[in-house]
Amino acid sequence: MSDSLLASFRVLDLTDEKGFLCGRVLGDFGADVIKIEPPGGDPSRAIGPFYHDVAHPEKSLYWMAYNANKRGITLDIGVAEGRDIFIKLVKSADFVIESFRPGQMARLGLGYENLRQVNPGVIMTSITSFGQAGPWKDYKGSDIVLWALSSYMYVTGDEDRPPVCPSFPQAFLHAGLEAASASLVALHHRQLTGCGQWIDVSAHDALAIVNLQNQQYWDLAHFNPQRAGA
Repeated sequence: MSDSLLASFRVLDLTDEKGFLCGRVLGDFGADVIKIEPPGGDPSRAIGPFYHDVAHPEKSLYWMAYNANKRGITLDIGVAEGRDIFIKLVKSADFVIESFRPGQMARLGLGYENLRQVNPGVIMTSITSFGQAGPWKDYKGSDIVLWALSSYMYVTGDEDRPPVCPSFPQAFLHAGLEAASASLVALHHRQLTGCGQWIDVSAHDALAIVNLQNQQYWDLAHFNPQRAGA
């Protein structure tokens, strides 16, 4: 038996690139992560760079990096047969992580209320741009939009030019890390109470937390950070 922290737990990973890192982190801790791809493969397999610069779904280094330590299956949860198979998998799962638009899982009959009827201890973690509720919940959020709305771009770039977002798209990497952390907190809660939870992770909120360090500059040193270039 493995000595890994999460060796006895199973994760069903329905995410796209907005949530890949969450499953990767849980897998790194030893969880049995099952990456569920739609027929034809996840579109994120088309994201480069590619091994030896050969554009092929099996050679995406991006895909390899964020889906390491995961097993994989193909399943169409948009049809009844696929949903039935997914429900069977939920019975033995500890976590379900997904990054569909708000309400999509419920419309498929796979929302948290449906899943908890099958497995009361399941922890469902949903990762979106702006969360499951509120006036922005249906808005799409690209990397640059999320960084701008978080105000972190205020300190990014050259002082004599407009602000820019960080060089590598990473807004959803922060969301994935927060999702993994929140999922583990929910696991601790389940160990105390026996009850699962639905975790709502907003990438916008995750970036607002990243920006808190800039506020602390003023609190601790009365220094207001400015853009200082690369």
